[in-house]
Amino acid sequence: MGLFKGMKDLAGLTKQAKELQEQQQRDAGYGPGMGGAMSQMGDMLAQANQQLSELNDQSGERSQLLAEGIAAQGVIVSHGVPARGAQWFNMDIEFEVHVSGRQPYRVNNDYLVPATASIGAGVTLPIRVDPNDPAKIAIDWESAPQGPNRGQVTPVGGSGFSPAPAPQAAGGGDNVAELERLAKLRDSGALTEAEFEAQKAKILGS
Repeated sequence: MGLFKGMKDLAGLTKQAKELQEQQQRDAGYGPGMGGAMSQMGDMLAQANQQLSELNDQSGERSQLLAEGIAAQGVIVSHGVPARGAQWFNMDIEFEVHVSGRQPYRVNNDYLVPATASIGAGVTLPIRVDPNDPAKIAIDWESAPQGPNRGQVTPVGGSGFSPAPAPQAAGGGDNVAELERLAKLRDSGALTEAEFEAQKAKILGS
């Protein structure tokens, strides 16, 4: 009796699972039965192939940017949630981009990120920028600082990675006036040469 009841319950569960699958097929716009399931599977496979093709295109564009792009630094302003269990995953990252000789700017895009990457607000990463399109950026992960592996103990600090330069003030004239004021203070003896150089370095962002 117990065996018969168990088989009956199993048959009921199988029927419910089949009805649920057919309902999901109908909700997705596919017909019931094996024909609908095969059509859905074919579309899923086509979508996966398209995503793979897009990933290959992104990889090729990234390789070209790493080879020909302008060296720069990107400070992470904000980012999405890392995917768990994946070796590589896509993540939205907003960067504050610092390119030598240009004003800093911000750009938000989707990037391929390795699981070992050190990601967080304020983290600086080496990047390459397209000379013709500043919105196109490739992260140089091979030169970027890596987070510790699971269970690995690493010392804090001393990574040797230089932070991005501080953004310069928009008004260059203000900097000149401030430097002239400091020079007068130095000449009058109110500031030592060392104090003058320290203040000068802060104004110039060096």
